[in-house]
Amino acid sequence: ADPLMTETRSTDTETAGEPSHVVLGDARSGVIARRLRADGHTVAVVSETHDEEGGVTDPVTLADAGVGAAATVIVATRSDSRNLLVAQLVRVHFDVSRLLVLVNDPDRTTALAEAGHEPVCVASAVSESVVEEA
Repeated sequence: ADPLMTETRSTDTETAGEPSHVVLGDARSGVIARRLRADGHTVAVVSETHDEEGGVTDPVTLADAGVGAAATVIVATRSDSRNLLVAQLVRVHFDVSRLLVLVNDPDRTTALAEAGHEPVCVASAVSESVVEEA
């Protein structure tokens, strides 16, 4: 599969071609997209590689994927610095309702929040879930 793939599937009543969510990232993006689709959302996915131009750092590619029309954009690469870069790019070039940014290192959550983004940290979510159940 092409690592810079853009995939859009309409699965709800929204206008075809205008996703409700755009997931920007790496291999994990597909997992997030499948879960959103299973919940009835329209989703576009833009994957990235470091070897090629385009992908998550190209405003034209992002616009073609529907970032401008998306209600929610999720930035989810394996690099916190790359996630911050892509989130800033989205914020500057597009007017989206919600911008979620994956945080891989819990110590960086505050910095992303202070930059005006909505951070999501898997490690923190798992540990909080364990503590709540104990």
